[in-house]
Amino acid sequence: MMTSKVEMVSVVIPTLNEAGNILEAVTTIQNDLTYPKEIIVVDGNSTDGTIEIVKDLDFCRLIIEPRRGYGLALRTGMKNAKGNIIVMVDGDGTYEVKHISRMLEKMVEKDVDMVLATRMYDPNKAMGFMNFLGNRVITWCFDFFYSQFLSDTQSGFRAISHEAIDNVNLNEDDMAYATEMLIKFAKKGYNMVEVSTTYKARKYGRPKLRRFKSGIEIFSTIFRGVFEADTIRTCYAHWKKNRFKR
Repeated sequence: MMTSKVEMVSVVIPTLNEAGNILEAVTTIQNDLTYPKEIIVVDGNSTDGTIEIVKDLDFCRLIIEPRRGYGLALRTGMKNAKGNIIVMVDGDGTYEVKHISRMLEKMVEKDVDMVLATRMYDPNKAMGFMNFLGNRVITWCFDFFYSQFLSDTQSGFRAISHEAIDNVNLNEDDMAYATEMLIKFAKKGYNMVEVSTTYKARKYGRPKLRRFKSGIEIFSTIFRGVFEADTIRTCYAHWKKNRFKR
């Protein structure tokens, strides 16, 4: 099921009140990404003009998802995606979308099901200390319990095989969706690797992350997955197979 060729890329961008950031993000993707592509913006009924900005662009598909939630928006976008590769990325301008090509090249080179853009080696360290610390703890727990080798499980910038994402059942509606995806991929034995990227401070608007609420949801998702019967057996077999490949 791994990825040997990029036929078409569907870039899925969840938005909620990102009028100050979305135009630069989608324009950069449109101009820099040379693969056949579609750009899908899934908006949660923004009230700041985000919808109007996207509507005026002839290279974006706009989907309104009236139910609020990061995971809901991504699920809706992926359900409507046509590409064999799906790239998920936030519309807040913090991720370096110019690095999509780097992720796709890595995906084909390593023939894997997912590539995550890790921010942990970024010399600029634009991520706040509390977010950095929380990310490190979550990532350590995930790697330990699921026998993985990732450095940034909370990266919302990923290239994913469409076939693979269709083969897992994802239910989380909000920020835990990204962690649930990794858990389900690990349990299926799908291969996941990382490429380094840079991370930028948000220019406009307010972050949507609610640290305490999201943290509880994420840890609950991790530990709930651990106690499902097949997890330890599957993840141990995957670790044993891949431990000398990295």
